[in-house]
Amino acid sequence: MSLAKETKRCPFCQEVISATAIRCKHCHADLSDPAKKAKRNSLSHLNTFRIGFLSGLLFSAILAILAWLQCNGQ
Repeated sequence: MSLAKETKRCPFCQEVISATAIRCKHCHADLSDPAKKAKRNSLSHLNTFRIGFLSGLLFSAILAILAWLQCNGQ
């Protein structure tokens, strides 16, 4: 195995790094597959929206129950 096949240059800082690196040890740039990163970001956004929506729904349900109890208590 030659040394040239085991290394590559970082596309950001041009330093020599391992060919299998997913993060540059010099500039700390993320070298992972951009398609995977985009998919991970979209799932993260979806999970954030889902948590916010469910929290709002739970809060609304609690307010509705409290209002109903207040009206029926008098």
